[in-house]
Amino acid sequence: MRTRIVQTCLIAIAACGAVRAQAPAPAPYWPGVEWRTATPESQGLDSQALASAIGEVRQQKWGTHSLLVIRHGFVVAAADFYPYRSTAPHVASVTKTITSTLTGVAVANGMIKLDQKVVSFFPAETPPDADERKREITVENLLRMESGLDCGFLPGEQELERMKRSPNWVQFALSLPMKYDRGTRPSYCSPGYHVLGSVIGAAGRTSELEFGRRYLFDPLNMKDVVWGDDPQGRSHGWGDSHFYPRDVAKLGYLYLHGGEWNGKQIVPRDWVAMSIAPTTAARTEPGGFGVEWNATNGPNGRQYGGTGRGGQTLIVWPELDMIVVSMAGGNAGQLTTLVRQSVKSDQPLPENPAGLSQLRNAIAAATMPPDATPVAPLPAIAATVSGRSFRFPINPSRIDSLALTFAKDGTAAVDLAYYGDPLHVPIGLDGIYRVGPHGPFRLPAGATGAWTSDSEFRLDVNFIANINHYTLAMRFQPDQTVEVTIDEASGLMRNGKIVGTPVTR
Repeated sequence: MRTRIVQTCLIAIAACGAVRAQAPAPAPYWPGVEWRTATPESQGLDSQALASAIGEVRQQKWGTHSLLVIRHGFVVAAADFYPYRSTAPHVASVTKTITSTLTGVAVANGMIKLDQKVVSFFPAETPPDADERKREITVENLLRMESGLDCGFLPGEQELERMKRSPNWVQFALSLPMKYDRGTRPSYCSPGYHVLGSVIGAAGRTSELEFGRRYLFDPLNMKDVVWGDDPQGRSHGWGDSHFYPRDVAKLGYLYLHGGEWNGKQIVPRDWVAMSIAPTTAARTEPGGFGVEWNATNGPNGRQYGGTGRGGQTLIVWPELDMIVVSMAGGNAGQLTTLVRQSVKSDQPLPENPAGLSQLRNAIAAATMPPDATPVAPLPAIAATVSGRSFRFPINPSRIDSLALTFAKDGTAAVDLAYYGDPLHVPIGLDGIYRVGPHGPFRLPAGATGAWTSDSEFRLDVNFIANINHYTLAMRFQPDQTVEVTIDEASGLMRNGKIVGTPVTR
């Protein structure tokens, strides 16, 4: 008996005949490591409007890291915003979209079946007393986020935070109690997608990362992929995959052309059609989450792609033959709407040298750091707290401990334990990030800081390629504790109050 998702594929293919008829003809061009480029006007876009969009990002301080606009296979605008540079892979936060895609590849290659029971892949991690409802959860249920596990129903991703501090993440996910019958209630359960990614790895006798390299990343020339793994070496199926922005765009280009790449069918065409069919059910109803391609008929027209916390976005506008990728560490605001407004025609526009010059100037300005500020003399307390480590209770910021160091040569640094992972990040006391491979996964990060009173230090820690951006207002107390107010730009923690106690040696 065919599963519901296969039936949905067939219905979607029949219902979306007009969609497929409107799709662009097979591309005569396929990008390699780099994409071809063209002026916006040659592809029907207004350079001045794009320049205004980039200026708006800077003026509104949306925390955008990069913007990539592609039409008809041409890059027409590519901007990096200080302090990010697109020469470094960036957390995509469209990982669930990647996992969904690789599920289709694994199904097409006969490695897994959608009606296959999940527990069959993990006999060692399945609780021996698991009830029958849990033993009936299928691959399809995980794909559609309808496992029925008690996960994703509370504000925030509480189960994800607990899972990441457990010794065996798949075992943790499979030990969650059942809240509903499978297939009846959707919930945004990241642990479930970690299990789904682990199913792909188990079926391929490797990790999801290596499976992806073989069947997707290498064929598309997607280079230098960084993807975290759990204590058992299983890729984070829900998140933490890192790609260059131009390689994220290749995933959109692949789906824009029905899963075909340079004459080879990478993803089955019917799987693509099913994935990009708009989800009509509410997210409180079965089928409400779709298969993580976020297909909608929105104010900017029909679109599909992936989104993630902090403003990570892959958008495909099929009727425009256009792809937009933005990476961010906060809130991307109305960036995609502004980009959509730059589209003026399906035909080339007259070249606009003045507008193109304005765009190039805006792109150049976006990369520039702010002016350095004078460094004030350090207060007496700086020598007292320098090198002292403070431990925090487990909190949503994910920062477990922190130590500031102020050296005699005028340099400064902060040592963090982030999920227990030790990170050493130099601090620019002049307002300029000291960027280097200091962040999670040893990807770019930087920090700035300044004393705001004799006992208060304001610290800005920016995990530039990992989206998290922290502002910590630290007040050192006479009892040797430190009171900290934490804001994290992507939403982990807002105006959070924690107290750090000194670590005794």
